[in-house]
Order: sequence, then C-alpha cells, then structure tokens
Amino acid sequence: MLLYRHTTGIHYTDEIVEWAVLRKTRAETETLLEGAVPIPSGFFEQDEAPIFPSEVLTDIRKNFRGIVTVALPSSKLLMRVLELPSSDPEELDGMVELQMDQISPFPADQLTLSYELLNETENHSRVLAVAAPRNSVDELGELFKSKNVYIRSLDAEILAWWSLLSANGKVPTEGRIILVLEEHTEFSMIVVDDGIPVCFRSLELFHDFSDESVLHEIVEEMKYTLLSLETEYGHRAECAIEFWSETEIPQPLLTLLGKECAGNINVHDLGTLPSMAGGLALRSAEREVHHVELVPREWIELQRKKRFMQVATIASIAVLSIWLGIISVTVAIFAFQKASFNKLKAEAAQYSEPARAAQAAREEMVSLEKYSDRSRSALECLRGITQTLPNFVKITSFTYTKRKAIRLSGTGDSSDLIYDYFQKLGELDLFEGVENTKINNNTRFSITVNLPKPETEDL
Repeated sequence: MLLYRHTTGIHYTDEIVEWAVLRKTRAETETLLEGAVPIPSGFFEQDEAPIFPSEVLTDIRKNFRGIVTVALPSSKLLMRVLELPSSDPEELDGMVELQMDQISPFPADQLTLSYELLNETENHSRVLAVAAPRNSVDELGELFKSKNVYIRSLDAEILAWWSLLSANGKVPTEGRIILVLEEHTEFSMIVVDDGIPVCFRSLELFHDFSDESVLHEIVEEMKYTLLSLETEYGHRAECAIEFWSETEIPQPLLTLLGKECAGNINVHDLGTLPSMAGGLALRSAEREVHHVELVPREWIELQRKKRFMQVATIASIAVLSIWLGIISVTVAIFAFQKASFNKLKAEAAQYSEPARAAQAAREEMVSLEKYSDRSRSALECLRGITQTLPNFVKITSFTYTKRKAIRLSGTGDSSDLIYDYFQKLGELDLFEGVENTKINNNTRFSITVNLPKPETEDL
C-alpha cells in the first residue's frame, strides 16, 4: 500500500479558475498547493464560448498531482432525490438507471449518470441521482486533454458545497432547513430535514438580483419546491433559511423570503468556508462506494490503457537498457580477451623460432642418445646369452629385433638343463623376461627374450 496519495481539485467560475492539491496519508490529509488564476476578459461573453477556458491550464498544470477532479455547476445537471426500497449496491444501480430514464427528457445514451447515497436504513436508501449531458462532459474532457491534463473524476459542485458545509458543522440537524448557495456560477438550494437532504435544485436561471421580477421568481420557486416536498415528506410548520453568498444579498429578496418563511433567515459569507477546489480534492481523496462520479467509463478505460502503455514503455526501455548493458559488457570482455590473445600471440611469435630450434635440438639429442646407446645392442645381448650358456646347451639360431626382443633356438642334452638356462636368462638385468618357451623331444627348444622398452619413444 502507498504511504500517501495526491488529489487535485479544479473549480472554475465566470471569473477565476482555482485549484488545490492535497496529500492524504494514513494519519492526515494536508493541503500542499493551492492557487487561482483569472478567466480571460470577455471569455464567456463571446459567441459559442467553450465550456472551459483551457488556455489557463498551460501555466498551472505543472502543479497538478494525482487524480484530477473537476466540478460541474448544478445548472448543467439533472438532479433528483430518490427513495428506493433497497440498500443493496447492485440493486441500487439498476433502480437509479430506471428512475432517471423515466424522468429524464434526454435518452440514456446522451447522458452520463451517477448517484450518491444520502441516507440508508436496513431496507431503504435515499440517494441523489445526478445526470450530465454527455456532449458537455466530452467537451470539457477534450478541452483539458488539449493541454495534456486528463480528468480522472467529475463531481457536482453543489455536492462539494454540501460536503464543505457538513464537514464544518454548518448544517442544522433539527427541523426543515433551506440552504441557499449563491456564488459566481452556482446558485442553488438544498432542502434538509433533520440534517438529511431531501432536495437539491438549481436556481441558476434566477441569478440576476437587480430585476425585481427575478426576486419574485426565486421566492415562487422555493414555495413550489416546499409544496412538492410536503406531499412526500410531510408538512413542517417552520422552515429556516441559511443563505450562503459571496456577495451582498439584496434586502428586497430577504424581505420577500421572510414573508413566505416562518423560520429565521441567516445570512453567511461563503468565503469563510474552505475553498471549493480544496473541498473537491478532499471529496476525491475520501471517496466512498456511493459517490457521484460523472466520468464516462470510456475515459477510465482509455486512461488505464494510457498508463499501461506508459508502464510498458518504461519496462521496455529498462529491459533494453539492461540488454544494451549486457551487450556492452560482453563486447568489452571480448575486446579485452582479444587484446590479451593478440598480446600472447605476439609474444608467442617472438619465441616461436627459438622454440622450434630448441625442439629440433632436443629431438636430435634424443636421437643421438638412442642410437649411441650400446647397452642392449645385439653384441651385448649375445654376450649375455653366451655367458650364461651351459656346456650341454647349444644356440643354433639368434634373431635380434632392436628394442623389442631376441628369438633363440637351440639344442640341449636334457629338458632340465634347458629350463635352468631359461631361468638364468630371465634373471639377467639385461633382459625384461622370457616368453614363448618351447622344448621338443627334450632336446630342441625355442624362446623369446624380451628387451626393456626404451624410456623415450621415437618422436
């Protein structure tokens, strides 16, 4: 398991693009970097303006780390709180798709759909189903991709505000409360019963507070929303309003709301909350199973393939580097051995003539020693044979084979005398033994006397 991981949240309005990078460890989550850059003047006022000013990414993308999360304003989303008779995740997926298909004015293939769990009991779930137009999602993804930034998570801006309010203890847990959020691109409301949301609605069409008719439309929208909630969640005598805004709320609007609302109206500065970009990054870092995710599955598969190709490329380069290293070492060893061989060959060439001359001299010396040795010549062998010859034994035949053997034939008066002669021959140091002894008629004999083998063989 990794010791830490990074997430980057990106939030944009009609004036700025803000970003924050968080690092989550086992012990804590800390903000590493954050910043904001202005939107180019008049960008959203031009005809057919893109959904996002991608040129601002050029200078800030080097700061991004880990999973990149972007928020979509509620005005671009279809949102509906659903009460579902199940808490099984697999069943919830199918139920949400079925319900949204019935209420959506667009075909399912033109939307990207997700949901977030708001409350859960043993056999019941309250979820917020969220759908975004696929063309807007694809356009946003392509704008980021053009600057080599790949969106890994798409969230709902209103849910990020809700998470910030909840995490900072800004949501009353008793009674029916209307949370109104007014910020550059976000103007929406969340209706909460005893701390649990029952409705999310965008008020983006009524963003112009300078028009009195718009103020009346805002009030009418809230009245209509509360009336529709009474049929499903019952009537509440009082309904407080918590108004969160970055700008000053006009008094006429507060007066109109006060006439229709029996509860208190409290105005808060939205700037006192942590940044939206930080809230997005935190939601991404601490995401759970039932968490809104509007990134299409094709994006995820494409990014997985891209990461796989990157890993495969790095692995291939590593293997190639190792292979080249082995080849280099092998070539170096071969070059060293060849140099050593050439050196030895050169030295051998220097000594080859003297070596051949020495070898020839040695051969000549051995030959001279061999042929000058008369210790076992035919004459010496004959002398040794005759010296041991008894008076009653005669040699009739003497055949001498140099350095091998002597073949004798002769006669004797008796076989005993002949055998005595054979024994004496075998005992002489001059010979190496006798063999093939043969006696016929007790008087005629033949014998082979072996000569010692020479110590040095002929070369």
